[in-house]
Amino acid sequence: MLTSLRNIVVVALASLRVNATILTGVANISEADSSPSFNVAFVDQVQTIYRSALGDTVGGTQNPTEESRTEIEKALKTYRELAEKEPATYLPNIAATLNDLGILDTDENRIENARNEFEEALKIYRQLAHKEPDIYLRYVAITLNNLGVFESAGNRLEEALKIYRELTHRDRATYLPYVAITLNNLGMLDSGTNRMNKAREEYAESLKIYRELAQKEPETYLLYVPMIHKNLGFIDSAQNRSAEARREVSEALMIYRELAQKEPETYLSHVAITLNNLGIFDEDQNQVNEARKEYEEALKIYRGLAQKEPEPNLPYVAATLVNLGILERAQNQPEKARKAFEEALNIYKSLAKEDPDQFSPLLEEVKKRLKNFPK
Repeated sequence: MLTSLRNIVVVALASLRVNATILTGVANISEADSSPSFNVAFVDQVQTIYRSALGDTVGGTQNPTEESRTEIEKALKTYRELAEKEPATYLPNIAATLNDLGILDTDENRIENARNEFEEALKIYRQLAHKEPDIYLRYVAITLNNLGVFESAGNRLEEALKIYRELTHRDRATYLPYVAITLNNLGMLDSGTNRMNKAREEYAESLKIYRELAQKEPETYLLYVPMIHKNLGFIDSAQNRSAEARREVSEALMIYRELAQKEPETYLSHVAITLNNLGIFDEDQNQVNEARKEYEEALKIYRGLAQKEPEPNLPYVAATLVNLGILERAQNQPEKARKAFEEALNIYKSLAKEDPDQFSPLLEEVKKRLKNFPK
């Protein structure tokens, strides 16, 4: 049976991770002199991991984990044996299990294994859909979406979108969310490959759908609305439409504040990320007082979150401190700037001991900034 639409929010596509870290939720330093701020995840995408973008497992394990690999592999072997005698009964189980393994192997960077598993699942679902399209066409689309995200393949996503659009004619309530998420996948891919106008159209249609869905089921769909607003803000920023970008991100902030009132543990971090983004916008536009307020509020939130959960939140504390330090130094407040940089430096020192690959470059960048201070 069709599994429920889980939180299949889109994350950075695999090919975009190197050149578009603003999509990943990882704090990073821009090397451009014109925009020296630390950008802590312009499009944070609800800080999901790659697996969440791979969506439904179409009848297999709903949240496959490494601990369940042995059981999944054992089940696959059993289904293959049973399918030799009763293919009509057990081929769907093989495909669903292959999708589960594809998600696990993607998580663990077993690229060829994952590709082969998704490809075989797709082949089986196409075969099944040829005979029973009403049942299996949806699974073809889900697996195409998995492959499209995995391979950063627009043609896979376009085919999935076409199928979902057809399915909405039969059952709009069920399949409209899939249209929206696939449009967002395409928007992410197209924005990452500099097809900005096409991405804007895809995001705009996705936003329109999510607004409609959120009016009926806000608990399920409202969280996607600010996500798409921030994606549109990224497009506006890339096209030097600063006022439009700020409006999009401000709209996202308003919704995240609303969500955080009800679920602070889930959404306060998104409030903070969005405040940081607004701070970067305002600093670039020389709206210094506004930027300072936004950075300071973001920092306050991150400090509170880091007291409860230091590991995921300390990098954001450090990145926001650097944003503040850059602003204070530009405003000829060297002591305030030094204090912010030094605190960030101490945080990055501790983080670099645990994860040198990720945090040593940031540590060195902050050292460089402090070294340039007058004695």
